[in-house]
Amino acid sequence: MKKQLYWIGGMLATALLPALPGIAQVSIPATATPVVVNFDGFAGTGFQASPDSAQLDSDDWASTGMSDGAMNFGDSKIIGDYARGTTAGGVSSGGFYALTYSGNVALMAQPTSSDFNPGTLTLRLQNNSGETIVELDAAYDLVILNNEDRASAFNFSYSVDDATYTSVPALDYTSDLLRLVGPAIVVPRSTTITGLNVADGQFIYLRWNVADAGGAGSRDELGLYNISVTAAGGASVAAFNFDASSLSVSEADSSVNVSVSLSEAADCGVDVSLIGGSASNGLDYQFTSPTTLSYTSGGGLTASFAIDLLDDLLLEGSESFTLEITNATGGCLIGAVSQLSVAILDDESAPLGACQNLYFSEYIEGSSNNKAIEIYNPTSSTIDLSAYSVKAFNNGVVIPTNSLFLSGSLAPGGVYVIANASSDSSILAVADTTSSITNFNGDDAVVLLNGGDTIDAIGIVGVDPGTNWAIDTLGATSEYTLVRKPAVNSGQLNWGLGALEWLVYPQNTFSFLGAHIQDPCPVVCSTDSLASNQMHTLLGTVVKLEWTPPVGVVGCQVEGQRLPSGPSPNKNIVSAPYNSLVVPRALAGAGTTWTWRVRCACSLDPLVAGAYTTYGDTFMIPAEKLLADLGSIELYPNPASDQIVFNYYSEETANVSIEIMDMTGRLIEVSQVSVVQGNQPVQIDVTTLNPGLYILRVDGTKGTQFSIVR
Repeated sequence: MKKQLYWIGGMLATALLPALPGIAQVSIPATATPVVVNFDGFAGTGFQASPDSAQLDSDDWASTGMSDGAMNFGDSKIIGDYARGTTAGGVSSGGFYALTYSGNVALMAQPTSSDFNPGTLTLRLQNNSGETIVELDAAYDLVILNNEDRASAFNFSYSVDDATYTSVPALDYTSDLLRLVGPAIVVPRSTTITGLNVADGQFIYLRWNVADAGGAGSRDELGLYNISVTAAGGASVAAFNFDASSLSVSEADSSVNVSVSLSEAADCGVDVSLIGGSASNGLDYQFTSPTTLSYTSGGGLTASFAIDLLDDLLLEGSESFTLEITNATGGCLIGAVSQLSVAILDDESAPLGACQNLYFSEYIEGSSNNKAIEIYNPTSSTIDLSAYSVKAFNNGVVIPTNSLFLSGSLAPGGVYVIANASSDSSILAVADTTSSITNFNGDDAVVLLNGGDTIDAIGIVGVDPGTNWAIDTLGATSEYTLVRKPAVNSGQLNWGLGALEWLVYPQNTFSFLGAHIQDPCPVVCSTDSLASNQMHTLLGTVVKLEWTPPVGVVGCQVEGQRLPSGPSPNKNIVSAPYNSLVVPRALAGAGTTWTWRVRCACSLDPLVAGAYTTYGDTFMIPAEKLLADLGSIELYPNPASDQIVFNYYSEETANVSIEIMDMTGRLIEVSQVSVVQGNQPVQIDVTTLNPGLYILRVDGTKGTQFSIVR
């Protein structure tokens, strides 16, 4: 038998219901009747589908975010994070507890850095009323032990499919950032959820979301008690819902498709209206608000429309806009998923290479209000500062404490100084602006952004180091002046490396502020400059192609064209490193003639390649020579260890091509030796070859086999 709790005549009663297949522990047996979920008797010993009196029924509850893994409905979780036992507060281990306070028992969670942060707790209720639920009054008590200095958000949402959840911002709660001494705080919350269409036998899901919301150190303890729901029934009414509550698209996409579905066929209509957002209609996207959608009882249940996205070249970070279903007509309702947030992800990325973008060049954390930040422009162009901002994250928070959006322009080699308004006159004399962004101490992170991309950082966002961050072994981010080393030419996102990039000067050193010295920028790889000095060298039966690449390339690509043009005149010979390529006869074909061209790349991932040179230099792959043309070649010693020798007769002084292949015919080495007229020994170093069988070929002979042993 399963126990069902509900209110009768204002008193909490207990009814015994048969354990029917598919019926959850907590159900809604009737409309207009409160169903109350409390935790009396719970002892924090876990969750099971068939719980004992000290456990909770996992048919009702699901959770994510614990280091012991997620709990799905019906799982058994009776150890570890899910079974921490009872407490009166003041625990430190992450997990679920039974919290006793003022004679009550709450289901309490202790978030940590690895548990329930972020995390979700979901209660599932089944409609067993025999009616369609169209509205639900939901109420609960938050039980907060605000006993730590890090704030937590404890927010509410709901769903009818356990996939798309609709948040109720009016119920959002964030615990106080400052530690409070005293008993648990009880915060009542309630809402009315309208536009539902939950048929008999279907479920509705209530979810609580927990996440850090600022501060540092340990986290407050958060609990639930006295959950109450009252359903309102009615005839099945067609309701409009977005197919999702949120979408993410790239700015580079041509459009985003939006769908609104009707729960059942009906003759009615609805408007989709724009209700705001950071993205601008007409600049970032194009939408006619409102857009009217019409449905018929004999038509489909889903209507869709496309919103054009306008891809600009601005580095502006991710932006969003929100749509809302409004003005339902024909007796249809607006359902639970009535808002859609569309995030537009910027497809431009801030440059982070050497001398490609602004960076912090000086940081002053002096006595009293003597604080300043200097930004340097290492590029060869004047920078429009309206695309840049500086943000400070004090005391380990993840939401900016102060922000400054820059304006004006910054010339090449120039600096932009941000000062505290109450700082020393020598600081103010060189300041371009004053701002509360400089209300930092040594334990606060400061970041520089280009659009939505971080391009430099001092400290680590979300981390409170205590007093300060160490700078190399010489100083710290409090009570010192820090000047970027001359060798640094770009921002640094890895603070482990960034902390080593500063020169340290005593507190209240202001003489460097207002100018910055940087070493000359490195030559930047440019594929605008074509490869030059193309030439070929005949090495027996192979040809070596050589060229001079532009400075800084990471690889080049060679393409050949067989002469005269055949059925496939263009042939991508191979990708080659830098400045040379050996073309074997087997690849190009004996006795064939080719012209070739080359292009080079500054990056191979993704490929950033320049234009090809023109076809020009011409080479021929010679045919194979017969051994009889050269006389007999005998190798000794064979087997060899360090070198092999053969006698070679030449009718004139010449360069002789030596090729060594493995037994598969793969070319291992190509070299040239100079010989004079007459019979002479030729020595070949084979110390780099692994033991095994090889073939030596001289000026295109069929080759002589030898072996290496050691």
